[in-house]
Amino acid sequence: MRTRIEIDGRGFVLHDGQPLPPIMAEIEAAASSSPAFVTLPAEGRSISALIRSTTRVVISVEKDEHVEPDQGAWDLPFDEWEM
Repeated sequence: MRTRIEIDGRGFVLHDGQPLPPIMAEIEAAASSSPAFVTLPAEGRSISALIRSTTRVVISVEKDEHVEPDQGAWDLPFDEWEM
């Protein structure tokens, strides 16, 4: 899974394995008080963003690509085809 956060239109990928509820609670607390910085662990860096009541934050979780299970060899009559 990959978690992305967008703050006022700028997107970042969060560090894998970060629990979302504490991050969301910290952003909500900052948005409901006077402007405050929130630091987020991103892939390869830390991001600090000034959050205020008008800041637009979108968090999305992208699941791994869907992979169909292997069904084995096809059961079609290829031997009957002329080549």
